[in-house]
Amino acid sequence: MSICCYLLTILGELTFMIENIDNIAKVADCLSTSFMGIQYIIRIFLHIIHRPETRNLLTNFYKYIYFTDAENAKLNKKIKLQIRYADIFTKIYYTAGIAFITLYALDVMRVGLTSPDKPFIYRMSFRWYDAQVPLPFLITALYSTWLTYSTVAIWAAEDYMLCVVLCHCSYRYKELRMNLEHLLDASRKDVNLTGEAYTNMDLHKAFRRRLYDVFRRQQQFNRFTAMAKAHFSYQIFSIMFFGVLLLCLVAFQFQRADWAKYITWLISQIIQFLLIGYFGQMLTDETTELKNSFFFCQWEDLLPLGDQHSNKLLLRDIKFALMNSQNPIVFNGMKLFPLTLAAVGSALRAGASYYMFLNTMSNV
Repeated sequence: MSICCYLLTILGELTFMIENIDNIAKVADCLSTSFMGIQYIIRIFLHIIHRPETRNLLTNFYKYIYFTDAENAKLNKKIKLQIRYADIFTKIYYTAGIAFITLYALDVMRVGLTSPDKPFIYRMSFRWYDAQVPLPFLITALYSTWLTYSTVAIWAAEDYMLCVVLCHCSYRYKELRMNLEHLLDASRKDVNLTGEAYTNMDLHKAFRRRLYDVFRRQQQFNRFTAMAKAHFSYQIFSIMFFGVLLLCLVAFQFQRADWAKYITWLISQIIQFLLIGYFGQMLTDETTELKNSFFFCQWEDLLPLGDQHSNKLLLRDIKFALMNSQNPIVFNGMKLFPLTLAAVGSALRAGASYYMFLNTMSNV
């Protein structure tokens, strides 16, 4: 049903653009909603196709990644604070939909249902039926209004899900780094728990056992992030690619059309870029620092205590851990748009450049 409504709306918008091809302002206004519709048609298709993968991803997320107070109450409190910000900012997206629907309702009330020139919520033209007749108009208005809410709901839900996954993954790697900082102390506690006198070799073995446990959990987290990275690739590409175009067109309409209608959309578009960029950068920073945490886990303090064979095994383990932590984890959109603050800044600058170009062309 969503796809049918999107297709009907885009067909009406395409007809409108053909009829007003010489008017850049009207075409830009129409393109902004058309791009929004096109990307969500793609997203709905992907949801349908990847439904089993999504279910599998969430199952593994709650099994291996999701934090609870029972595991680490202090870290979980910080996670909840970060997620609260994501929840608040994604709810701001709804202000754009509310502004569109409210202003549209006011426009219809102003002209009345009997008017032959009643507006639509989007710039549309219908040649295959008379959309100004009260009943067809009401049906068109209802499905296009529902479409506005549907678009915003998908927009907010997908971004919130991405932020939650990125946040919990980041704190999982942070937990590993914290474990590495106290690795030697934890190993000493392990050998002291036996209540018997321990040798330097016992401490070596306890340290390597702890190190192996950290590395094993790192590999488990890496497998999940690889799965999540592939799953969110299309979503990130859609946000970055269409987002730049929408930022340009919405800013252009904000300047030339009804500012109250577009200011909330413009703010939401900027918030979206900054929000996902922030959480993507958080994961990249944590996985970048993990290499340093392996190197500075006080393994060198054990070398004077061990023999040649045990030191060789320890150095081999440290080298292996460092080699597997060389590359930070960076989510990306189909390997074209990395999800970092630097990439988000470049996207915002590109949107501003396209806006200035479009503004110049409209004044020619």
